[in-house]
Amino acid sequence: MMRQQLLYPALRVLVATAFLALGFASGTLAQRATVSTPQFEVSGAYSYIRANAAESGGGFNVNGASGSFAYNFNGRFAVLADVGAYRFSGLPSGVTGNMYTYLFGPRYSFRKMHRVTPFVQGLLGGGRLTASSGGVDAGENGFAMTLGGGLDVPLHRHFAIRLIQAEYLLTRFANVNGSAVTQNSARISAGLVYRFGNK
Repeated sequence: MMRQQLLYPALRVLVATAFLALGFASGTLAQRATVSTPQFEVSGAYSYIRANAAESGGGFNVNGASGSFAYNFNGRFAVLADVGAYRFSGLPSGVTGNMYTYLFGPRYSFRKMHRVTPFVQGLLGGGRLTASSGGVDAGENGFAMTLGGGLDVPLHRHFAIRLIQAEYLLTRFANVNGSAVTQNSARISAGLVYRFGNK
């Protein structure tokens, strides 16, 4: 008798859970049947860069924001523009430093996966470093590129979470003697995506 009293509530919970899961699955499938590849995607994200100083073995933590605008030619291929603004931390007192990036290039998305949309991309463009100390300002332009990918989790027809975007970031800025050297860094981002238009 005690076993039946424990078993019946458990069965009811399992049956109710099964019906809820079926209802959610059918609703999701119905929604997916009506959603097509967006024509445009706009993203905004927090970005962290581990910037490695060339030839010194040291590095800096850089925090900021990045955003992108993508045009999808079809469900797989897109072209995008990506811009970012970041601030160096851990600099000596009285010194501030910022970095800006502006990048362009292709993206390939794997949209056939049911619950996530992985993507890979390679971008080329430029970067700018600025510094200020004691009222003296300086700036420098250089080459920049990224290579990496990310993972979007759709929430709605128009919205998705960019769970992670991880990239190798290469920049070429001048060192103290004026010659251009390569900085090998990493950029990690996470944020939101707004999608609109249909292909």
